[in-house]
Amino acid sequence: MRRRLFLGGIAVLAGLTFAGCSTMSDSRADRGTGVAASYAAPFEEVWAALPGLLKELGIRVTGQNANEGYMLVEGGGTMGDSATIYVERIGTKGNSRVEVALKGTLGINLSLGDMPKDVHNRLAMRFKRF
Repeated sequence: MRRRLFLGGIAVLAGLTFAGCSTMSDSRADRGTGVAASYAAPFEEVWAALPGLLKELGIRVTGQNANEGYMLVEGGGTMGDSATIYVERIGTKGNSRVEVALKGTLGINLSLGDMPKDVHNRLAMRFKRF
């Protein structure tokens, strides 16, 4: 009986531990749930500007894939707040669309709440919005 309780407790603990973790595939599933804006700038220029812009905002890049057009980022809060920034090409005239999708491990985003607005405001200072 004790052995079953012990093994059951370990299973529950493992489940709770991994429930808060997000993988790259989980983060990419957030596409379409964030705040998006379009810019009159090529993908390459927007992509290159993002790391410096995020650093200025105190946001850390934890993973990225330029081929698939996403960056995983983390805020400075203690709640494990994270977000995914998607960058995609629009049409053939060198325009881009940027989406910032927040994802908090507890369902709330304490440190990143203003991040979409802040990112888009900084991008708008560099690139024309349309």
